[in-house]
This record gives sequence, C-alpha cells and structure tokens, in this order.
Amino acid sequence: MNIHFKIISMPKRAQILEAGIRLFVERGLQGTSMSLLAKEANVATGSVYNYFESKEQLINEIFLYVKQKEADFLLENHRPDSSYEEAIKALLRAGIRFMLDNCLYFRFSHLYGFSSAIEDQTREKLHIVFEPFIKLYQDAKNAGVLREIRIPDVNIQIYGGFSYFIHWQFVNHNTVDEHLIEQMVDFAWAAIKSPTTTS
Repeated sequence: MNIHFKIISMPKRAQILEAGIRLFVERGLQGTSMSLLAKEANVATGSVYNYFESKEQLINEIFLYVKQKEADFLLENHRPDSSYEEAIKALLRAGIRFMLDNCLYFRFSHLYGFSSAIEDQTREKLHIVFEPFIKLYQDAKNAGVLREIRIPDVNIQIYGGFSYFIHWQFVNHNTVDEHLIEQMVDFAWAAIKSPTTTS
C-alpha cells in the first residue's frame, strides 16, 4: 500500500528524511531517485542536496534519525529506579509498542537494519544513542540477574525476534494485542535471565 501525504509545519530537513523513509520502504534504494525524493518531500531538488550530498549519505542519516526516534520513545518509558526485571520488561514492552505504533519506522529498520548501505561508522553512533539501555543490561548482567551473554548479542536476539514476529503478524493482518505483547515480553525475559533468577 502506498502512503502519500504532505508534511505540514515540519523543518525542511525533517520533511526530506520522512519522505525518504516512505520511499525507501515502498520503492527500495535503487528505485528512489533524489528528484523523486524532492517531489515526495514537496521541496526543490536543490534543497535535498543542500542537506545531503548523496543518496548514500541520506539513507545513513535516515537510519540514525529513526533510531533516535526509537531511543527517545524508549527513554520516555525507561524505569531505571525499578528492579532490573521491571526495568528490562518495561524496555521490552516499549520496544514492541514503538514497532507497532510507528509502522514506517519499523519497516525501514526491518528492511535496512543489516543492509550494507548502512556504514560501520553510522552503526557505531548507535552506542551513544542507546547508551542508557546498554548500561541497564550491563548492570543487570554484573548483578547476576542476566545469564552470561554478550550484551550486544542480547539486544540483537531480542530485537531480531520481536522484529520478525511483528513483521509476520503485519503480513498476515493479525492483531497484536496487550496479551500477546506480554507473552512476547515474558518469553524474552525467560530467555535472557540468569537460571538463578527466581522470577
């Protein structure tokens, strides 16, 4: 399904980024030209090049933009003063909710999260963006609450599982309700908690 709408009262750079998300999701990297992007963003083609030198730079900036949106949403639901279990479950819940409530952002991440178009230096910037959540997992591991596993591996396994499961639900037009969200959270927690953790 194609999604087309004009963005009102948004800075021009953000207009271009949002238009790029829609086009890269709908048409792919090769099917999106800078001129088409300008038309979708309702700006002059020259304006696109004022902000982004190339399509390659643009998709990397979009990747960071989407991930920053996700991190901001997670931060709003972050509960650092709770127990490790409660804080991590709140984070997992928020991650699922972000995917469900931000379909285009989710689909972009799902399509391009492991794409070679995203440069290594772009990925490295995610450590800063997601630092509070990495720290939560690391602290929980140091406290013996999580099993012995590399923290990046924990995130990839959980995010990857959630991402493909929700994508499958979208493709099959299934509803992801609160009960299913809690099942996903409990399943993920059971997978990463230390065998000595009682709950």
